[in-house]
Amino acid sequence: MENDAFNELTQHYHLSHCAHHHPVAILACLLIKVLVFNLFEFYVKLNGKLWRMGRTTLLEIARQMDLSLEQWEQLEPIWSG
Repeated sequence: MENDAFNELTQHYHLSHCAHHHPVAILACLLIKVLVFNLFEFYVKLNGKLWRMGRTTLLEIARQMDLSLEQWEQLEPIWSG
């Protein structure tokens, strides 16, 4: 189970390098990424209608989110009025 989670994090969720090389910083970065990974899966499995109907995969949803984050300039801020 643990190896499967780390394998998926490295192959599909960009878990490759920590920006700081202090052991505590590396551990903090890893724990944050694992927490985000788990929250994403729980959210999609509880609220994702397309996923529950079998029309998409977790990987496809993650890919769409990744692409949308690359185009952040096009997003209108909530506070822009």
